[in-house]
Order: sequence, then C-alpha cells, then structure tokens
Amino acid sequence: MINKSNTSAIKQDRQFMTLDKLLRFVIVIVLAYVIYDQILIREDAAELWHTFIASLHQSNPIYLVAVLVLMPINWLLESKKWQLLSAGFEKQTLFQSLKTVLGGVVFSLFTPARVGEYGGRVLFVKPENNWRAVAATLVGSLSQLIVVMFLGGFGLILFSQHIALVAEFPRLSMIFFWLAIVLTGLFFFFNIDIVINLVKRITFLSRFKGVIKAVRVVKQYGKKILLKAIGISFVRYMVYSLQYLLLLYFFGINVPVLDAVSGISSIFFIQTGIPLPPIWDLLARGEIAIQFWGIFGANKISILAATFGLWVINLILPSLVGIWFIVRINVLKSIGYGQEYH
Repeated sequence: MINKSNTSAIKQDRQFMTLDKLLRFVIVIVLAYVIYDQILIREDAAELWHTFIASLHQSNPIYLVAVLVLMPINWLLESKKWQLLSAGFEKQTLFQSLKTVLGGVVFSLFTPARVGEYGGRVLFVKPENNWRAVAATLVGSLSQLIVVMFLGGFGLILFSQHIALVAEFPRLSMIFFWLAIVLTGLFFFFNIDIVINLVKRITFLSRFKGVIKAVRVVKQYGKKILLKAIGISFVRYMVYSLQYLLLLYFFGINVPVLDAVSGISSIFFIQTGIPLPPIWDLLARGEIAIQFWGIFGANKISILAATFGLWVINLILPSLVGIWFIVRINVLKSIGYGQEYH
C-alpha cells in the first residue's frame, strides 16, 4: 500500500519540476523575442545588413575577425574576476565561472542598468550563498564602474575640444568634478565600513536584512583583492574599447586614433548614466554615438552599424551560450525554492 505522504511528495515533486520547466521555457522565449525584436525586425535592419556586406568587401576583414576573437577574451576576464571575488564562499573553476557570468548576461538583457545580472549569477551558486553572490557581483560591478568613470571622464575632457557646447564650459570645473567623482568612488570602494554604517542608518534599507548581509560580505574583501578586481576591470575596458575602435574602422569611420580613443571612453562614460535595459539602451547608445562621430562627418548608418555590431557580438552572442547553461540547471532549486522536498 502506498503511503499517502509519499504520494503527496511525488505530486509536489512533479508540480515543482513542471513549474521549473515552464520558467526555463519562459526565459528562452523572452530571449528569443529580444533577439527577434532587436535584430530581425528593426526598421533599419536592411540598411545595417547592406552596410555590413559592403564593409566585408571594402574594409579589411581582419578588423571583424579581431573583434570576434576579443569577445571570448572579454568574458573570460570577467569570469576570472568573478572567480577571484567568489573564491571566499564558493570555489569555481574558470569554466564554472564562465557559466555563471554568461548566465548573468542573459538576465541583464531585460533589466535596467543590467541589475538582472545579479539574479542570473545567483542561479549558479549554492542557495545558501545567494547573498554572497550578490555581494561579489556588486564588487565586480563597482570595480568596472570606477574604471569607466576614471577613463571616461578623462576622455571626455580630451574630447571636449570637438564639442562646442562642452568647450564653452570651463574645463577646470570639469576636471574638478571628474576628480571628485572618481576619488569619492575609490574612497567608498576601499572603505566599505562607512557604507555599512550609512545603510544601517537608512530606515528603508535597514529593514531588508539581505541588503545588510550583502554589504557585510563586501567587508571581507581585502585591499589586495579589490586592487586585483580593478586591474582586471581595467584590462576588460581596454579590450572592449579596442573592439569598438576596430568596428569603427571596419565600417569605414576613419577617426584619428587619439580622437577615437577619447571619443569611445566619453561614450562609455555617458552611457553609464543611462539606467536602461540593454534592449532599450541600444537606441540611446546609437544616438550618443551619432553625436560624437558625426563631428568627423561619419555616415549615420555606419555609426549605427558599429554600435549595433558591438552590442550583438558582446551581448547577444554570449547570451546564446548563457541560455544553454540556464536550461540545463534547475532554476527554482538554484534559488532555494522547493528544498523541502528535494
């Protein structure tokens, strides 16, 4: 005779597995829609495609090959940074770290300021380490932000000579403002105790124990690890910038190297202040790029092709790999749901 409790457990288990499969199916469908909406039915899709084909015949294809080769290097660097920051609570090989990072890329496509990346990475660690994973992702993001703010602000100051509106603004004031932001960021990054005290005093945040727990985890990182994180972020920034530069040349936007480098860092700097999901942020990125490269007489569709190409290569292609990793895990179990009967 079958025990009723066993029958109930089997039923719950089936419901759990069905719900998990449904959730994974929804994630795949949403990603497919994003790709369809942003790539296949864009109003300028035909123009972008023709521009790409023309560039293949007119430009040196080595530019495009180099961009594609740099893409896995970019994400391997991010995986190495994640491996460094997560080593204190969960040991992962570089390949496991890569799966975690690419899983985060998938979720980042649908959320403002890519905050979904936090949730995506949580799926690839033990449920008891969820908040630690959030903290590690936060540290990694902050290290990248510091690099973007430092180099981006410096690049914007250099590029300001090409922008009449900015050129009229006192450059000395720009320099002081830029230094203030960077130094403030570095101070809080290496003195997390102050942030913890501030969070505790904010009534709204103090109610969320998870927030306090995550911030306390950040406190465990020594200055040596934080410096390594910034170092890896710097190399990633260089790789990403080089990809953009090569795409500009591939699409026939021949900007002097110094102007191109300062312009690229300026664009990254401005984009950082736009809290939109990448699927909507792409339009804003394109408009910003047009304002910068249009100064040099660059063709509008070529500018959009370079911007769009960078987005596809560094986000869409990795997300296709990331979604494969996600469909092979138990999503609900990864976040600790249903553990009572597993």
